[in-house]
Amino acid sequence: MPKIPCFLCSQELTQRKDKNEKPYFICDPCGVQIFVRGRQGVKNLAQLIEILKERDFPFREHAITLHRIQAVLTEIRGIEKEIRSLKSVLDVVLPDKHKERAGKLLDKRIDTLLDELEQIAKGKGRNQL
Repeated sequence: MPKIPCFLCSQELTQRKDKNEKPYFICDPCGVQIFVRGRQGVKNLAQLIEILKERDFPFREHAITLHRIQAVLTEIRGIEKEIRSLKSVLDVVLPDKHKERAGKLLDKRIDTLLDELEQIAKGKGRNQL
């Protein structure tokens, strides 16, 4: 069965066929569903699958980079959620000076993660996961 990478998480997706024999893909972790319709779309898909088969190793290298980027972005989203939580729920529990300090530390962590994204974009540190 032909396979393509999920464009969100790069997990390998196996091609399926609908009742009309049209190709489609489902990524369970992401919830993405990709339906290919039309003659040209099916031709483009076949061409993409052939290209991916020919260039399997470089794709895997890029998939690792994509995973690193997604991990950093996930961590940033988690920190932003913590910051929002600090500003609302913890108003009652923490004194202002502790909230402020925690907020500054979380902001600093986001800056560090953004620096890491910049390094990934420059192609540095690819061997680190």
